[in-house]
Amino acid sequence: MIELRSISKYFPSNGVTALENAGLTLNPGEIHVLLGENGTGKSTLMHILAGYFPPTTGTILVDGKERSFSASADALALGIGMVRQHPGSIKSFKVWEDCLLGAERQPGSKASNKAKGAGFSPKRRSLFFNPGNSKKRVEELSEQWGFDLPLNQTTETLTVSQRQKAAVLALLLRNVKWFIFDEPTAVLTPGETRSLFELWKRLRSDGKGIILITHKLDEALAISDRVTVIRHGITDKARYSKDLTVDELKESIFNIGESSDLPALPKLPPVHRNKSPVLLIKDLEIEAQGMPHIRNINLCLMPGTILGITGVRDSGLETLELAIAGLLEQKGKNSGPENRPCKFKGSITLNGYDITGKGVRAYRDAGGAYLGADRLGSNLAPELPLRESLIIHAARRSRLAQGIFLDSGYLNSWCGKIMNWAGITRPVTNRATSFSGGMIQRILLAREFAEKTSLVVLAEAGSGLDHLNHMKLSGELKALVRRGSSALLFSTDPDELISTADEIMVLKDGALTTVDKTALEKHEI
Repeated sequence: MIELRSISKYFPSNGVTALENAGLTLNPGEIHVLLGENGTGKSTLMHILAGYFPPTTGTILVDGKERSFSASADALALGIGMVRQHPGSIKSFKVWEDCLLGAERQPGSKASNKAKGAGFSPKRRSLFFNPGNSKKRVEELSEQWGFDLPLNQTTETLTVSQRQKAAVLALLLRNVKWFIFDEPTAVLTPGETRSLFELWKRLRSDGKGIILITHKLDEALAISDRVTVIRHGITDKARYSKDLTVDELKESIFNIGESSDLPALPKLPPVHRNKSPVLLIKDLEIEAQGMPHIRNINLCLMPGTILGITGVRDSGLETLELAIAGLLEQKGKNSGPENRPCKFKGSITLNGYDITGKGVRAYRDAGGAYLGADRLGSNLAPELPLRESLIIHAARRSRLAQGIFLDSGYLNSWCGKIMNWAGITRPVTNRATSFSGGMIQRILLAREFAEKTSLVVLAEAGSGLDHLNHMKLSGELKALVRRGSSALLFSTDPDELISTADEIMVLKDGALTTVDKTALEKHEI
């Protein structure tokens, strides 16, 4: 059993008290869900359990013994591992090599003496590292759990969902028996989510304990044994999932019920639709190294429209998304070091400008805004002050330049506008990593909505958002199209698209087809 007792956490670097008297118990063979609003301390509590940083006060007990962790390796040695919202990896390493790092324990170490079962142990370790045997073991374990990962490709070719699977595989190689999952289904399709649920059930039947952080309340009740709610850094008493409803969870988390006082969205007048499309894609084919190819893509997005595109991200959804946003570069061009070279056929036109393979700057200059699924990857600089990531687009505007200086007053006002929209009062001079995942998502969405654009492309826009902020996002999108702009939503969450999009298309086998919302509700895609 794992017990967290009276945990508090204060961050002196930014003056934030993230946790006060928080507690949680996890039993072997149990799936336990941790719920709460954005920024209430869910991830902080789990990062303490996983050894990423120590509590300010409080006690951690593992199987009845008090423990303290100075690093995540200490928690791993006791069988506690975490799959974070955005798993890290080492670029240029092959996937199997990245999964293997640290899994073969040094002979004689405490961790190695505990190793047994599916992972590596001292008995399997010879004087010299045997890459062939090690690779075979990774392949066997990947096949055993049905991960279907491209183990021989480099880590930078993995999609977000594949990186999550690779992180789980790496923990299984380390004989982890206590798993922490932070928003694992945020970018998974219903089919992938069901597969993950089956994996959890298998882990549970093997006596392993699982803690899940999520904002999807229906999923929480469907898969969990018990639920703990955290509000303002303080946890409530755990309750059995079978005794709860989604509405009761909303009441516990937000202090609202069916009679919520939240204002209803106003009825909007019809949008005047111009004859010219905002986004026009003709006969698009893309071959990108390490990414699924797409073929014969045709799309016409008119002003005042919210179009949703769904499918399996691993089958080309991300390829199309990155191509539209300028993150795939026409082979032979050099529009930016972050772009991936590929071969294009066909065309992408935004507001009459051909932006096919011309990079991010061409997309932005043509009137596009973009927020990708990997918010801690290409969307901001995690270790820099948040302000640097907020002003990146505003600072490019020539009217801000005064010789070699920028108008700091304007930029400060710009940051204030974004933070006000996001409903966050923390200083923008704090490092981006000091904000919770949900806060970062709200801030980045606000940054893109603050742009004067005719097209907003959002990938997994609701990832990490609680119920109230989902409603706010939906309202902002409707206000956007009322002004005559358009939105393109890439999402693996059918519920998000059904509630928000005017029209929904499915990307399958590299081609787009329109689907009926009723079919999507029944998962008949």
